[in-house]
Order: sequence, then structure tokens, then C-alpha cells
Amino acid sequence: MRFDGVKQIVFFIVLAAVFILAVVPQEAATITTGWDKLNHVLAFFVLLALFDYAYPAMPFWSRQWLWLLAYGLLIECVQGFTADRYFSLLDILADMVGLLAYGLIRPLIITYLPFSDRADFH
Repeated sequence: MRFDGVKQIVFFIVLAAVFILAVVPQEAATITTGWDKLNHVLAFFVLLALFDYAYPAMPFWSRQWLWLLAYGLLIECVQGFTADRYFSLLDILADMVGLLAYGLIRPLIITYLPFSDRADFH
């Protein structure tokens, strides 16, 4: 796995931002679609897209999506210890929908978007 600098930094900034938005009180979370489950779907779609772009040599189905699913579980566990948030299996399901949605359109992205080098992706 090589270090491409900016790609990885952007991924980790967004990863941290998603965590912060997930654990702050709901009134303080200013970036929202208005529907919590859609927030999860979009967040994990974007996280996986950034992860895939930042680490294209990492095996996709056996590693990338699994790491982010574990991350979603971690977020839900942390939310279980906050005052106004709670652990939700439906949130994890929404995370999985976002991951699957990216996985389904990933071949199109790799094939047709000019910034992706098909040889790098696994």
C-alpha cells in the first residue's frame, strides 16, 4: 500500500468529521439531510468512495467495506454511551446500504471516470 498523501488525508478528515457529527448532540449536528438513515447511507457511500480512491490497491470486498462496517459499529457503540444518541441496528443497516450502493456502482466509476486508473484498483 503506497502513501498518496492528499487522498489519504482527505479520507481521514472526512472519517473524523463523520465520527464527530455522529456523536455530538443531534441539535448541534448542522450538516444533515433531515433524515437520519439517509445521512448514514450518504456518509458511508462517500466514505467508501474516498477510501477506495485513497487506497486503490487494498482489496475492496475483502477489506475496505469491512473496515468501514466495523467503523459504523464503533460509532453506534459510542452513541450508546452518549446522552441523546443511542445504539441502532437500523443505523448499521443504513451504513450497509451506503456501502453496497457504492460497491454496485464502483465498476462504472473505475471504468468511466478519468481520475481513476483501472490498473490500481482491486
